[in-house]
Formats: sequence, structure tokens, C-alpha cells
Amino acid sequence: MSNILNVEVGNETASTFLEPYIQSGNLNFLIGSGASAPAIKTAATIENEINKLLSDGKEDHANRKCLDFLSEINFANSRIASGNHATTKTVAESYAEFLSGIDRILFARKNIILPRQANVFTTNYDVFLEHAASLIPAIILNDGFDRSSSLGSEFKFAPKRYFDRTYRSGPSYSHQIEIPTINLVKLHGSLSWRKRLDTLVFDPTPIPPLPTADRADPIKVVEFLGKHFLILPNLRKFHATLMERVYYDLLRIFSKAMDQQNVVLICFGFSFSDEHLLDITRRALRNPTSHLIIFSYENASSTDFQIKFSKQRNVTIIAPEPGSVIDFARFNKILSSILPVQAHAA
Repeated sequence: MSNILNVEVGNETASTFLEPYIQSGNLNFLIGSGASAPAIKTAATIENEINKLLSDGKEDHANRKCLDFLSEINFANSRIASGNHATTKTVAESYAEFLSGIDRILFARKNIILPRQANVFTTNYDVFLEHAASLIPAIILNDGFDRSSSLGSEFKFAPKRYFDRTYRSGPSYSHQIEIPTINLVKLHGSLSWRKRLDTLVFDPTPIPPLPTADRADPIKVVEFLGKHFLILPNLRKFHATLMERVYYDLLRIFSKAMDQQNVVLICFGFSFSDEHLLDITRRALRNPTSHLIIFSYENASSTDFQIKFSKQRNVTIIAPEPGSVIDFARFNKILSSILPVQAHAA
């Protein structure tokens, strides 16, 4: 049965527990919509709601619900780059601190057997992580798109890129040093993904919002939704074959990452309400050397996680003291506390 670890105000218990997993494990993170809140509302049960409308034969209603959901995320995305909206700016800074913390952890590793590479899996559609990486020039973020020599502005999806590792040679000697890299795997697609013929490409150009006058027109709504490449029930039909291939590749990468020896998956802002990902994670935990660590936003939620993983012994839920929360800032603080002093200052 999964365990609940209650942490105190100073976070020492959480830091002590996490340190051996961080320092000696193959490092993976699973980030959900809770990390982008309050700049973007949590996804909650949106997929189940859309599925229910589709199963009831209410396709137009399902499309409008999806339209409202995407419009909100698109609006938040338009605020990210400007940096003028206070809440959005705070969330972006938290994402930057998160990526910087992972980079410093990987840089501080002295064990040459462990890769200086971490995977960040996310079900979020927004571009907070990509934007955060652009704020930190030293970070190498690999999003799975091939950016080799090209005159075009669109980059093709190449999942084999996730298995690349980056090395730097010394100028005077032949030794090689691995450079920290972070793989970004967006399991449910992204607002920056587009379909071009039978290929998935990266295109950060925002899709213009649907005019208010067109929102009541089912055909216009369908045309607008078809421009997005996202894993939502009513959007899969637009890109059927390509969608299935990409989705399979992403889930295979997740499963392969969890099959490694001494693997740790750290979850933040993710509720596991997605039954598909919940089942995949449960199966992955059959690997006896794996460990799932879930950060519960509030104390009451920890019991729900414990029920979902009642048959898994290699799961720990880190819960805050009653009346408190583990928000993004506190989560980052716990991660940073594990760093050696010299690495933290680097």
C-alpha cells in the first residue's frame, strides 16, 4: 500500500526523504495542470465531460465545451511572452525556477554511470515550460523536434531525439563531459503543435481566436478545433492516423522511462484523474526498482492518491500539514534544498 509522508513547515522531512532518490535515481517528473494554476484553470474532468457529451450524441455541445477550454488556454498563452500580467508572470517564474533546479541537480551529479538527463512529462497544452527554458540560456530543453540544419521555421517531430545525450569535449584533452539536458514530453499535445500533410511540426505562431460572431456556428467551431493538435476526445478524429502514431510514441517513451533501473517519477499538480495515464503508471510500477513520489497540494487530497495506488508499495505521497498547501513555490523550495551549497550557488 502507498505511504503518506506528512511534512512540517520547514520541509526537512521531505528534503531528507527525497535526497537519495534525486541523487541516485533516473530522474523523471510528471507535471499536471495544477502547476499552471491560477494563470490557467486546472483541467479537472474536462476530458470525461467531453466524452460524456459525445457518448450522449451531443457533438456540438462537446465541441463548444472544447472551444471554451482552448480559448482560455490560448488567452493565457498570449500573456506569457508579454510578462505584463502579474499572475501569469509568477507562474512563468515558478516554471523557470523548476527547470533551473533540475539543471543544477543534474550538473551536480558526480556519478558517471547515471545520465545527466531528466524527463519532464506533462499533460499541459500551454507553453509555460518552453517559455521558461527561453529565459535560461544555459538550459538545454529537448522537446522532441528536429532542429538540425534547416532554412524553414517549422520543425518536424522526431521522438528519437529524446534518446540523444549531449557531450562537450575539453579544448586540450580528449575527455568528454556530459551536459545536463531536460527532455520535455507533452503527452497530450501542445498549442504549439500543427499538422502539415502527414507530419507533426512545431509552430509557435498563435492561432487567431475564433470571432465571437462565429462561435455559434458549428461548422466554424469544427474548423477552428481542427487547427489544433491535441489529445482531446473530439479532436482525435481530425488527425486520426498521425494522432495515434504520435500518441503511441509518447506513451511508449513514458513506459520506457519507467522501465529503467532505480527510476523515480516525481508528480506535481497532477491528480491522476486521467484513467488511461493512471493505468499506465500502475503497470509501470511493477518495476520493483521504480518509485512514484506524489506531491499533494493539500492534506485532504493525499487520501485520494493513497486509494488510487492502494495496491502499490513503491508509492509515497508527500502531504503538507493540515491547513497548509504545497504550491509551486514550496515544491521548488524542497527541490532546491537537496542541492549541495556549491551547486546551488553556480
